[in-house]
Amino acid sequence: MISYNKNGEGNAIVLLHGFCENSTCFNKQVFFLQQYFCVITPDLPGVRNSEYVSNSSMERMADEVFLILKKEKITSCAMLGHSMGGYVTLAFAKKYSHFLKGIGLIHSTAFPDSDERMVKRDQAIRVIEEKGADFYVENFIPPLFSTSFQDKRCIDEMILEGKHTTSEGLIEAIKAMKSRPESISFLKQIDFPVLFIIGKNDTIIPEKDMFYQSSLCKQADVTYLQNSAHMGFIEEEKECTKAIYNFISTIRF
Repeated sequence: MISYNKNGEGNAIVLLHGFCENSTCFNKQVFFLQQYFCVITPDLPGVRNSEYVSNSSMERMADEVFLILKKEKITSCAMLGHSMGGYVTLAFAKKYSHFLKGIGLIHSTAFPDSDERMVKRDQAIRVIEEKGADFYVENFIPPLFSTSFQDKRCIDEMILEGKHTTSEGLIEAIKAMKSRPESISFLKQIDFPVLFIIGKNDTIIPEKDMFYQSSLCKQADVTYLQNSAHMGFIEEEKECTKAIYNFISTIRF
């Protein structure tokens, strides 16, 4: 089983971190949300104290998250994921929808990788193999932030936390992202509410893609972060936290 933190009491929220991140990336959200909910923040396989899994996939990561809920005897929750964490959330929703009261895609997408993105995935694997995980993380994280974001110390902290993932863990995560299936058709079928947190300056998950996907949902809640790129939960932490709180507060558990 993967490692995780549990804070607070009440209705359960699961927050899943993205690629080159770990559970600490949501520290500010947890600090606030734990006053009202039970907040669970896992470290996905290959990150920090969670063992890396060979031949990984979004579905296999989702199974690991399910084991946490089973251990904690949680039978219903809301699940939100940032970037790769959103892919895991969608995989979980397909397999364990009866556990979910709502999901959130934070700078994430139901689209599969494009051909161009797949090529970039392969390039990333070669960089990690040739120059190591630390080199890759140092160059991968800074461009995720908007150029207007001036808190260099925060970016340096994210880089430091990103280095808690092994080369093997990074490569397995990349392969899993590259091979994930599309979830657009599934998104149209979801009966529970879906939160979309969108960054105006996000070059990884373009705003137009997320707005389009939100239009497909039966129940969509959209937060548009005007000053964020791909890291809105840090770049506009208060707005993002408020959006999550408001979304969870409207859900019927």
